[in-house]
Amino acid sequence: MERHTRSYLQLMKPGITLSNTISAVAGFFLASSMFGFSAITGIGVVVGVAFVIASACVVNNVLDRDIDTRMKRTKGREIAAGKISIPFALVYAFILGVIGFGSLALYTNHLTVLLGVIAVIWYVVIYGIAKRTTPLSTIIGGVAGALPPMAGYVAVSGTIDATAWVLFGLLMVWQLPHFYAISVFRHDDYKQAGLPVWSVRYGIDTTKAQILFWIIIFALLTPLLTLLQATGVTYLVIMTIVSAYWVVVGIVQYKKLDSVAWSRKMFGISLLEMLVMSGSIAAGGYLP
Repeated sequence: MERHTRSYLQLMKPGITLSNTISAVAGFFLASSMFGFSAITGIGVVVGVAFVIASACVVNNVLDRDIDTRMKRTKGREIAAGKISIPFALVYAFILGVIGFGSLALYTNHLTVLLGVIAVIWYVVIYGIAKRTTPLSTIIGGVAGALPPMAGYVAVSGTIDATAWVLFGLLMVWQLPHFYAISVFRHDDYKQAGLPVWSVRYGIDTTKAQILFWIIIFALLTPLLTLLQATGVTYLVIMTIVSAYWVVVGIVQYKKLDSVAWSRKMFGISLLEMLVMSGSIAAGGYLP
């Protein structure tokens, strides 16, 4: 029973679900500092976003089962390994989706629900096609991953304003070095699966250059929330420090480490960056 329960939990891709929910909560608290706090709306954001993302991840597991069987990292996934049948997985996804969209509909607003629908369609359909056909799939897929913080913000604000777009942009750009780094140290897996990711199609050296480029762009974007007066100087100081650290380490160790080690380093820092960014955004509107 325990093993079966764990299989259903893994089917939701808990890492992706958790990270996206955290970014949505950050957007919610930032908007709350500007438009007023509502516990009910907060519950709606957490439950809604988490369950909607989990539902999309389950469907993605079903659709990607052919790819997963060809990759060492993913061949043990529940659908690919036959631990859970496709009909059961689809019913599971439906239940998760009903709970998620129901929570968004009841406790947030129609615009947030719409963003949830766009995110699911983009991740399951558009990104699903892109990953099989184009090296631009990382950029295309990033749209879905950048919507949760916007959704968390819009759940409170009720409108997509400049601050909402900056939240979208920050998460969009953050994802690029994060996932390009994975494509470098998982290069052989992607190649074996026949996926035309950038590192497979154009090589590791150009992928490394993209990683560093997007890290720099991310660092340049971080002050925008303060310039829009959505956050205080505390957010700016914290994000300037951690972003500068990411840039400096990336430049200094670009030639010192081999490609795999460097990419793993950039990936590790990206996780730290994500946590610090989410915390800084969540508290940024309340701090001086």
